[in-house]
This record gives sequence, C-alpha cells and structure tokens, in this order.
Amino acid sequence: MTGRVNKWLAVSIVLLLVAAVGTAFYFLLLAPRYQEIDRLAAMVQSEKKVLAAMEQNVSPKEGEALESLAALQKKVPTRPLIDQLLLEFQKAEYVSDSLLVNIRFSEKEQVSRDETGAPPTSIETVSAQLTVQSPSYYQLERFLETLERAERIMAIESLTFTGPPELTSTSTDIHPLTYSLTVRAFYAPKLEKWKQLLPARDVPPPGDKDNPLTEIAPSVSP
Repeated sequence: MTGRVNKWLAVSIVLLLVAAVGTAFYFLLLAPRYQEIDRLAAMVQSEKKVLAAMEQNVSPKEGEALESLAALQKKVPTRPLIDQLLLEFQKAEYVSDSLLVNIRFSEKEQVSRDETGAPPTSIETVSAQLTVQSPSYYQLERFLETLERAERIMAIESLTFTGPPELTSTSTDIHPLTYSLTVRAFYAPKLEKWKQLLPARDVPPPGDKDNPLTEIAPSVSP
C-alpha cells in the first residue's frame, strides 16, 4: 500500500515538474516571441495605414500640379508657337467680321528689368504687327476683345487707325476702317523639362482651309 502511494506521489511530482518546466518555457521563451510577433504585425498594419494615407494625399496633389502646369503652358508656353498665334488672330478676324491684311512677326525679345531693378526673368516675347480692316469701330473693338480674352496671354501694345472719311453725299461709299496694332505674346524657352506638357495644337492643313469671310489671305512676314 505504501509503495503504491509512493509511486503515485512520484508520478505526480514528475507531472508537476513537467508542467512547471512547460509553463516556464512558455512564459520565458515562447510568450516573448509571440508578443514580439504581435508587435511587429501591429507595426506593419500601422505602416500600411500610413502609406495608404500618404498615397491618398500625394496623388491628388501631383495630379493637380500637372494640371496646373498644363494650364500654365497654355497661357505661357515654352516655345513661340507662331501657328497658335495665327489661329488666335484668325479667330478674332472671324468673330469680328474683319479682314487681316498683313501680319509681321519678330521673336527673341527678352523681358527687361522692371522699374524696381529686379533681374530679368526667363520669359521671352514674340511680337506681331497686324494690319486689319474692320467695317466699323464696333468690329474693331470686337477684334481687340477677342484677342484679350484668348487663353494664351497677349498684350496689345499699340493701336493706330484712321477713321472713315466724312460723308459728303448720300451716294458716298463707306470705306472699311483700317488700323495697325502690335500684339505681344510670351513664352519661357528655359523650361525645357516641361515641354512634354505643351498644349496640343489642332492646326488645319493650309490647303484645306475654307473661310468664306476672308476673300484675301493675309500676308505673313517673318
């Protein structure tokens, strides 16, 4: 009887020792490892959330920046884009029911220092001297307004015109109003890296143009 009790007691002690060793092994070795794994997993999830938030914030800003640059280059491109200016002049001619008689371009004029003495910028200009005929002063005004409202920035620097002769009789013909103006447009050739954002130009082939309001094509001088 005593031997059986001693045997069960020894077995119980061994089991307790095994349980104690297993518990100690778990808390001393496995538990810290599991905690480290949980901590790293939480860090990974946190980093994913941060990256997702950054992508949501940065992507729209980059898109807005590209849109802003594209819009800016429609106003101030990196090249003179003479053909674009010709389209703007022809649009003003059509809208105002006027006639472009002559166009003369001059390029490579750098913007000079301003009155404050600030250094010159990288902006250059291209000027066009236009000779135009309009039926009346109202069409002249419409021609100028169309240029001023163009998407590309243009400045009308000078305007000279002669009014129609005074009527001496009811049979006197009314002559069109002929005037000359100088228009200046701007471009930034030093911004080479943004040239891929140049505005698309839809220029019709010269042989396919058909404008019923223009009987005589304007002469263009370099």
